[in-house]
Parts: sequence; structure tokens; C-alpha cells
Amino acid sequence: MKRLFQIMSVLFSILLAGCGGGGGSGSSTSSLPRFTSESTVSVPENRLFVLILHADGQDSITYTISGGEDSTKFSLDAQTGILTFKSAPDFEDPADSNGDNKYELNVTATDTYDNQSEQTLIVIVTNVIENPDSDNDYIPDNIEEKIGMNSSNPDQNGNDIVDGRDTEGEKGDPFFDRQWHIESLGTVTNESGVESIKGYDLGLLELYHAYMGYNDGENIIVQVVDTGVDADHEDLKENIDLSRSYKGKNVGDDPSPTTTLINNTYDYRHGTMVAGIIAASAFNGKGVRGIAPFAKIAGSNWLENQTELILEKVWLTGAGANAIALSNNSWGSEFDTDTLYEEIMAQGSSQLRDGKGRIYLFPAGNSRNIGGNANLQYLLSNRYAIAVAGLKHDNTYTEYSSPGSNILVSGYSGNNTDDSPTIGTTTVMGTSINNGDIDTQTTWSEDSNENYTFAMNGTSAAAATVSGAVALVLEACPDLTWRDVKYLIAKHAKQIDSANNSWVQNAAGHSHSIDYGFGLINAQGMINDCTTTYTNLPQERSLSVTQSFNTTIADNNTMQPFSIYIPGDITVEWVEVTIDNDSSYASDYRVELISPSDTRTTLIQEDSIASAIIGYRNWMNGGFRLSSAAFLDESSNDGLWRVEMTDMLSGDSGTLKNIQIKIYGH
Repeated sequence: MKRLFQIMSVLFSILLAGCGGGGGSGSSTSSLPRFTSESTVSVPENRLFVLILHADGQDSITYTISGGEDSTKFSLDAQTGILTFKSAPDFEDPADSNGDNKYELNVTATDTYDNQSEQTLIVIVTNVIENPDSDNDYIPDNIEEKIGMNSSNPDQNGNDIVDGRDTEGEKGDPFFDRQWHIESLGTVTNESGVESIKGYDLGLLELYHAYMGYNDGENIIVQVVDTGVDADHEDLKENIDLSRSYKGKNVGDDPSPTTTLINNTYDYRHGTMVAGIIAASAFNGKGVRGIAPFAKIAGSNWLENQTELILEKVWLTGAGANAIALSNNSWGSEFDTDTLYEEIMAQGSSQLRDGKGRIYLFPAGNSRNIGGNANLQYLLSNRYAIAVAGLKHDNTYTEYSSPGSNILVSGYSGNNTDDSPTIGTTTVMGTSINNGDIDTQTTWSEDSNENYTFAMNGTSAAAATVSGAVALVLEACPDLTWRDVKYLIAKHAKQIDSANNSWVQNAAGHSHSIDYGFGLINAQGMINDCTTTYTNLPQERSLSVTQSFNTTIADNNTMQPFSIYIPGDITVEWVEVTIDNDSSYASDYRVELISPSDTRTTLIQEDSIASAIIGYRNWMNGGFRLSSAAFLDESSNDGLWRVEMTDMLSGDSGTLKNIQIKIYGH
């Protein structure tokens, strides 16, 4: 079901209270720094990162290790306060002086005036169950105990299929072998007759030895912001978290299930399909399996009633919001300039998950064949949003998946039901079709109650596959911030379709494509990193320069690149470029950004869909923001960044007024 919902215009404004700019001096140089970070911290074994020290004091604070019985086991960054083990600790072989997995050291905070305070820090290393799947059947022992299975017998029904891959019996998932995105068996999975390809999947089976969203009973919570979710679905109801859902079970103000609204413009089949991809139940003898089958789903039908107040509640202030790990938003528009979305996401990224930030995921869009680009949506061209491209079963982009330099990663969606495997998932019970021809059948003939579908596709589906994978990562590494999740996604994504000429390797060695972002989501690589040697990113910094040009860009012509000097040197995470050009037909332009290290990315292609939207032909006039993830880990180099604008189509010309470049990083 290839759908990308158009966002309705929201008629409101947000008043932001101004913050005073500092005011008088007179701070006492005799006051001592005061530690505000914890003095006792627990960390799991096999991980280097301990914590980020913080102290209040006069101007800047530097941090040093000043003693303690186990001080030689640690490293400390003086400026950022990031404390790490020099070697990952082993609970079974403790290296602390007392051999009790309690490491003691003293740390000192020094302010600009050499005032100092010392704190004794106790670091407790905790045990990690390193092989929680005793019978190696792809189901962790604690889950087998929860659902009444035998953790020492990998094939309880004796059918020569290990329990975690079983499609038979009361603990099997009947259509799991059709869900090629989880494990591709090289078989036909829908009515297209096209086989999946072995090995072209999300690579999740090994993760299932330890992670399935259960999180020792503190289930990972994923929010599905969509058309609503069928909360009474046989394969979802065990995982629905109504306490964190908005507007009850399905749609409207009626909290009870209903089937009378499924033919409305905003029916809840779409949300039910998305929810099933992420967290349909496992081992219950029913239907399909979600990527994180023991995660909880918090539903929302915001698409039916798109207002600022509801979105703020859904994304930020609703009941139990702090515990929601991520929001899957399988919707978007072809063009928008509203900053409301990122203003709410900015608050959620700084406040929720105890300050680590909620993760916000979106589809890149389904408009490739009509000039669509993910960079034409402010919803997606901000650093808080994760934009996801869609892949076919052969690891190439789908015919509809919109490109964009702001795309971070790719997930699976399939192309169309008549030419490729598509995604098997839940749908509103009784609404599918289990017979007919290729144009009418939407579920397998064995689905007698018509509660499932093999026909889900679109970047809506791709976003959901990434959400499920990220849920598993956050189970393994709950201390990751929203920036660290984005960084690990980019660092470990698998480069695919090597013949595609849009791949660009940047100066830091990362390859990025406007078609794929950094590649296919790789949850295994992310978890291998964050559970061992990874340390969280330092505090975010930014640099920004606006330069006036007032230069005419000749019709159908390439100009010399416009150079902008960016003073300062930070490690890049995200780049924004805002261009103010008064051409009456802004879609004449191809815009490319070139870093001081000569990495080049296409920010927008010519003849974009914006030109076809009435009132937006001069969409750069007044300034339009385009963004890129392609320069990850490069140095801003205290140097020249270049913007190349080419008028690719004849008939119009314009004046480039100014360009602003803003770089976020650390």
C-alpha cells in the first residue's frame, strides 16, 4: 500500500520567550566549582563509556583525574568531561584494586580562575548475560520463560525447525517465512512470483539470541503516529500500550474498536500495517512477526486531526512520553517550509528519554518519478529527523523512493506487488482479500480470516523497518542519545548497489548517496559497537555564516562556485544551506555543496516537484533551507565551503541574494 500522506496546513504561530543575554558581571572568583554529575554510576561490562562529568562554576571548566586506587584504568577528556575505561571491563575478570567490580577514582573540576573541587567517583561494573539463548533457538531464555517455552529445547514440537524460526504449531508464526525483510530465504513471498534473494535482508536473526524488544520486562516502546492502529488485532493486542496512545484504540474520540471508518480518507489500515512491521507479536500461533516483536506500540491517529496541540501532545507532552523510545511517522508531504515540526522535535530531543532524546523517523517520500526530493520538506531537512529511503528486495532503490542529501539510511519496502516481493504485515482484521488475481489479492490464500497483507510498500514501510531495527539497538544500548543513534546508523549502514553513481566517499571515509543515505540499516553493527568500544558524542556545537552575493545567475548557465569562509573547526554531523534567490522559476537550479575537503553532494536537482506546486515556483525567494548528512566526521577545516548553482533550464534567470551555511557537530 504505497501512501505518503500530505500534511495539512496548520494555522497558528508559536511564541518563544526570549532569553536574556547575560547582563552584569561581578561573579565571585572565590566560589568553587560544584559537581552536578553523579558520584556513583553503574555501567555494563564490555563497554568503554562511563559518563560525562559536569560541574557548575566560573566560565569554562576543565576536568582531570586526580587520584584514586583505580585511576589508571580510566581516560578523561579535559574539555568535554567524557570519562571512559582505557580497556573494556570484564565482570568475570575484574581489574579494580579490590576485585569487586567497584572502581574508585578522584576527579577534579577547575574553573577559569583556578578554583578547584574534587569528587570521589565510584564506577560499578555490572554483569551482562552474554549468551542468554541457552538452546540457540533465536529466542532469549527470559522470553521463553515468559511465554511458557523450554529454554533448553530448541525444537519443542519436533518438526526439525528451531523454535525461533517456526511457522507451525501454537508457538509458530505462520507467515514468518514470507517476511523476507527479516530473513530472506530465496522464495516467492507474494503473488508477484518473484523470489527474494538469500542474504538480502535486515540480518536480525543473530540479534534475536539476545534482543527482541522485551528488555527484561521493561519493554521498548515505539510510537506509531499515523491513521490509528487496530488495537484489537489478534497479532497486535498483546503489544498495544493504550496508556501512552492518543485518542484511544482506533480513530476519533470513541475509545472502542470500530470498523465503520475504514473507508474514510484517514482509515486506520495504514497505521495497522506500520505497527505490524515494527512489533507484531511473536510465538503465538498467529500471522506474522514484527521486527521487535516484544516492543510495545503507542498508537496515535494524528493524521486524522492534524493540529499543533495534538502533535505537541503526541510527540512531546502526552502521558508517559518520557518512556517512549522513538516515534515512527510514516507520512509527509511533497513540499513544506513549516518549522513547527522541528521546534517540537528539538524539545523532544533534549527533554525526553531522561534527556537522551526521543528518536523521530520518517519516510523520504514516494515522488521520485515526478521530481520529488526529501530536501524539499522542512519536516525532513532538520537534524532531528531521520529520513529513510525505500529498497527493493535486490538492494536497489524503489521506483518511487525520493532522493535527497538529507537522507540518512535505507530500509526495505519492496517495489510493487506485481513486480517484486513486498512487505508482509498486519492489517485491520477482516479487510484483506485472500483470492483473485494479481490486481486484487492482498493476502495469502492461507489467511482465511483476511487479517494480514503481503501488499505493504512505499517508504512508509521502509521507515517502519528502520524503526523496528532501532528499537532493538536501544534495547541493547539504552544510554545512546538521539545524536549517537544517528551517528551509529550512518557509521554502520551497509553500502549497497555499488554500481550506482550517486555514491560519494567523504574525507572521513564515509560513503553517502542521495538515493540511499549511508546505506541499508545495520542493527548488528550498531549493537556490536555500542556494547563494546563506543563512547557517546561530545556536546553539540555549531558554526554559522551568512554571506551576501547579489549576483545574477545567467539563464541556462553554470556559475563559478560561491565560496563562503567558515571560521572555526568542528567535526561535522549535519550541514544546512539556506539560499535566497529571486528567480521566478527556482526549479531551474541544480544546487551542489562542496566541502573544504572537496566532498561534493547534490542538495537539489533541477525540475523538482516544487515547480509544479502553484505558488511555489519561486520557492527560494526569501530563503529556502536544504540540508545534508554527507559530510559526517569531516572537519569543517576553518576553511572555504562552496555552493555551485547551475541554471539547467532556459527561460528564466534570477539574482542570488545571499547564502547561509550552518554546520552542526562536535
